[in-house]
Amino acid sequence: MSERIAYPGNFAGSMFTYALFVFIFSRVWAGAYAGTTEIAGYTMSMAVWYFIIAEIPSFGFGRFFWTLSRDMKSGQVAYLLARPYDFIWYNFAEKLGGSLIEAGIILVEGLAVGFALIGLPPAIASQYPVGFASFALETARLGFLIVSLLLAGALNYFLQMAIAMTAFWLEENEAFYWIFQKFALVVGTLIPIEFLPEKAARIAVWTPFPYLSYAPARIAVAFSLAEAWSLVARQALWVVLALALAKVVFASGSRRLSVNGG
Repeated sequence: MSERIAYPGNFAGSMFTYALFVFIFSRVWAGAYAGTTEIAGYTMSMAVWYFIIAEIPSFGFGRFFWTLSRDMKSGQVAYLLARPYDFIWYNFAEKLGGSLIEAGIILVEGLAVGFALIGLPPAIASQYPVGFASFALETARLGFLIVSLLLAGALNYFLQMAIAMTAFWLEENEAFYWIFQKFALVVGTLIPIEFLPEKAARIAVWTPFPYLSYAPARIAVAFSLAEAWSLVARQALWVVLALALAKVVFASGSRRLSVNGG
């Protein structure tokens, strides 16, 4: 959080870039939907709002790698390891805590830009008239969306932590992050999974990448209780698996650090 206060220009740049991306993709979708009202079950409004929500984890939680990798390469990790707390969870609280504020601001910005460009988000279901049932479903959608965004942040952190800790062995490990980032963009951030070829979509759901951006975006624009529970459960499972991976990489890397004298 201190870095965001010390360098407000960086965050302002992120906000500007996010708004610019949303505007550009809204124009892209306007062209794609010319002459048609629906693609793979998504209207133009759904596609634009999908992108608005899918980019929040990228801008809010997508840069853990750089600070984590810097700590590894600078030797700061040796100092942190000497402290009486869990290295992974300490960084989790520090990095994710600050990013939650950033993601919240990006969310508010996204809602404002979305309202200006495309209007209100898609309704949950047209068969529900305005009343208690509609209000209850909208409340459920908001609750699942918040939980899904938090899980996306946690999954982002643990995966990027595992990648950053390859610095225990490699001086230059940025290539792994770039590969991770590009898969994350293609599989569920720039476009919904439903837009991928059928075989690619079937494979994608067995990877962690859809649960970084697709899950919260899908909940936001095409909410159903059954699907929301399924998406959140799969996100939680991937968070546990990513945590286990980070623990294994850290245990192996920290032993190497000790063997080589810190």
